[in-house]
Amino acid sequence: MALVEVRFGHQVIESPQLLRIEGVSEALYDALTEIEEDVKAELIDGVMIVHSPEKTRHEQEFRFLFVLMNLFAYSQRWGEVLGSMATVHLGTCRKVKPDIVAVREERKHIITEDAIEGTPDLVVEIVSQSTRRYDFGEKRKVYEEAGVPEIWLVDFERKEVTVIRKVGQRYRSETKSTGVIKSQVLKGFWLQVDWLWQEELPDPMECLRVVLRKS
Repeated sequence: MALVEVRFGHQVIESPQLLRIEGVSEALYDALTEIEEDVKAELIDGVMIVHSPEKTRHEQEFRFLFVLMNLFAYSQRWGEVLGSMATVHLGTCRKVKPDIVAVREERKHIITEDAIEGTPDLVVEIVSQSTRRYDFGEKRKVYEEAGVPEIWLVDFERKEVTVIRKVGQRYRSETKSTGVIKSQVLKGFWLQVDWLWQEELPDPMECLRVVLRKS
């Protein structure tokens, strides 16, 4: 099977893998990502992580969850839900791009033209083969150190959703393959986990009606 390639400068990234470039400052990261604006890249403690192209299923899962969460938040006037190319600036040399990021209405002042400056209320990562160790390891650690109240890790290959919630000063995680997961941050929002594993994902508008009816 042919590999998908993406070019970042003189580097060629073959899917599925991550390219790591060490010794990158925020200024250099900003300059590089401005040039290669269509490529997803993140910065964690001086290491720039460049992502290979995602598979179709990843994008389908993202679209379904983003539409569902975004419309729910809009209907409840909860706040802002943004997609995978929104930069979140969590601290010095820490700039990440969650697949989905949400900020409550009363905290929308942290959303600037260039980035979310500070800790969002909720992040969602659609885990893939190339990002599983990264998402569950160093990226989760960065989110927890920043104090993100709720983190969703959706692993469609293993058919598991892990939700990590901040309780006091500690984090607790819950992993489900079936049943319902409720958000403690996006108040009233819940997800029937089985929806994510259907060969053809359901209509997010129909799912939204179900969620709103039972919230």
